[in-house]
Amino acid sequence: MTTAPSYLGGISRSEGAQFIVIGAVAALALAFEVAGLSPVLVFLTAGVAVAGMAHILGIATEQAGDAAGPRLSALLNATFGNAAEIIIVVLAIREGGRLIDVARYSIIGSVLGNVLLILGASLLVAGIRHGRQRFDATVAGVNATMLLLATTALVIPTLFVMLGGTGHADEIGLSHGVAIVMAVLYVLYLYASFQSPEETGMEEGAARWSTRLSLVALAFSAIATGVLSEVLVGAIEPTIEETGISSVFIGLIVVPLIGNVAEHFAAVKIAWSGKLDFAMGIAFNSALQVALAVSAIAVAAGIVFGHEVVLDFGLLEVSILIAGALLAGLIAANGNSNWLEGAELLAIYAIAAVAFWYL
Repeated sequence: MTTAPSYLGGISRSEGAQFIVIGAVAALALAFEVAGLSPVLVFLTAGVAVAGMAHILGIATEQAGDAAGPRLSALLNATFGNAAEIIIVVLAIREGGRLIDVARYSIIGSVLGNVLLILGASLLVAGIRHGRQRFDATVAGVNATMLLLATTALVIPTLFVMLGGTGHADEIGLSHGVAIVMAVLYVLYLYASFQSPEETGMEEGAARWSTRLSLVALAFSAIATGVLSEVLVGAIEPTIEETGISSVFIGLIVVPLIGNVAEHFAAVKIAWSGKLDFAMGIAFNSALQVALAVSAIAVAAGIVFGHEVVLDFGLLEVSILIAGALLAGLIAANGNSNWLEGAELLAIYAIAAVAFWYL
């Protein structure tokens, strides 16, 4: 006779323990902020708390999407996984100053994190556990092509400025135009994705949480993420001044790592279980959402708050971005992968992080 696992309203004991720890860290971050303690301490605790809330968002999204097909589940994971970063970007743009650089560079950093870190880790763990893995090259190829188009669109404003654009007003106008085109392109991408037949061979999970519980968890964690992101953003500039860490590194590496922990956890866990198509869908969908949708949101937020956001990035950043998109495209074209390809993507991300540290 078997005994069923003990749940509290569908939440497992391990999940409950995780939620308690995350809640305690969030309370500490708020307490440190109110007490006026070191901004570095506030930044670190708030960053951990935001990452924890993104993790809860990921779990709730997984439960809400368990009844859906792999494509819709991957889209839901990518959407809610990017919620923390979207909030941070909008709040940073609202504050203006150096935080606009943090917001801009977090766009590039998040795309790199998805294409190199998440995809690389997924290929690595899948290859280690299951050997050479095959995946749907058609779907992966479409995603990779879209990603290359999106990165090209992000690169164009940078090249315009580097080649001596005709003035700041024209740079702003070009960024507005690029943002509109990218938003339209993302809508078309979503439409095309759901028009094509759903891939088969993927088992659908059985949700442990009720729909009501999933929605409550999504709403609560989204609100908590917004509050904690406010604390995090408020501590960024004092942290930069106190530690000397550049706004470029915080935008390219730190903020994307905090905001994308849900995709990291979900994609790697799914790849470990052998569902590489699903894991790759999360990585590509998240990268595309940031490159196309979040960049458009950032430009729109700049207009709303009176802090114009120009999609102008450095030569090193856009070069690594293009290289990452090309490498992802080459892997997608093969229709199969092994652990070494994952390790290669992770190595490039590590080298890029070291380079960004010295910017």
